[in-house]
Amino acid sequence: MSDSVRIARLRFAAVSATEKTTWTFVEVYDVDGLRGIAEITCGAATAQAAGLTAELAGRLGQADIADDGDVEGLLGLAAADMRADIALATAVSAIRSAACDMLAQKRGVSLTEWLGGARQDSVELYANINRHLLTRDRSPAAFGRAAELAVSNGFRTVKCAPFDEVAPPSSEDAILELARPGIERVAAVRAAVGDDIRVLVDCHSRFERHTGPLVAEQLALSNIGWFEEPVQPTMDVDALADIAARVPMIVAGGESGYGSEFFGALVKRGAADVVMPDVNYCGGAAAACAAGRAAIAAGGNVSLHSPSGPVSLIMGGHATAAMADALPLEHAVYETDWRAEVVLPNERVENGRLWLPSGNGLGAALNEAVVRRYGRFWTP
Repeated sequence: MSDSVRIARLRFAAVSATEKTTWTFVEVYDVDGLRGIAEITCGAATAQAAGLTAELAGRLGQADIADDGDVEGLLGLAAADMRADIALATAVSAIRSAACDMLAQKRGVSLTEWLGGARQDSVELYANINRHLLTRDRSPAAFGRAAELAVSNGFRTVKCAPFDEVAPPSSEDAILELARPGIERVAAVRAAVGDDIRVLVDCHSRFERHTGPLVAEQLALSNIGWFEEPVQPTMDVDALADIAARVPMIVAGGESGYGSEFFGALVKRGAADVVMPDVNYCGGAAAACAAGRAAIAAGGNVSLHSPSGPVSLIMGGHATAAMADALPLEHAVYETDWRAEVVLPNERVENGRLWLPSGNGLGAALNEAVVRRYGRFWTP
């Protein structure tokens, strides 16, 4: 068996989790018969990402991939190309992650070990309750109940995205009234979980340089743990740095960024205290580790973004385990009661932790029967 990966073929899979959520995956097979898996879920750009994944794999042909970082060079791409195109970033990340999976299998080690860490049984998660609530009641009471459920299941950190009613542009005079329902949702979460649970707030880039600090001041009354992406880091890093300098809590962000330089620069610029690379978009599992280590070296920290399906959660779990100082990994809880069955062995989330599969590489494969029950496979 070769020490490098040479791509022979692809197979895609999509699973409809809810009316608003479809998880999409790619299986990459190499000439030795090994299979690497990655997730390419990226919202409205998912179909385009799937097409690009097939196109790029075709361009690679059977080129030797001795390290996932070789993929960019073999394709003649630079990090700036991916930063300008989320579908392209997703496609490149998927090929790189699948290569990481197979390279670890060839070496006979877990993905955590291949990424430079020591094999671990589990990593801590935090509960993102927002996707659970997307198709349900969005009242403050519902947010509180969802947070309380997560805490009852062992999560010590809960995140919500409460600002449905806000969209830029807005004014300093109007912003607090527009944001009032969201502020009330956060207050309800804090009241439901008590003082000992960390509460994180994701703003989904709904604010601006002049409005973000005003809202953060109100959220401070609920003692939130971080203020995530009040503005889009990939679009206006200067505005984010200005906000970070003016708010009393940690600022987090970078979920759609690509490449370790981007994340290290966020910390060095003072735009984020915690960077949030997503294995689906940042360049894959190894790139997520490089991004996190760059942020830590610059004086910040890392918490991987992972609101998608079980493949990216397990991939992110290995990357988190490989970074000794990483903060808990994101997990979108309670979207569907059969989520764990999408992979074999089944995704195992217990007491607020992800238990990593014991096999080599990723250690998990798609469950054919469940994919066919709730979705489909196809070949390019």
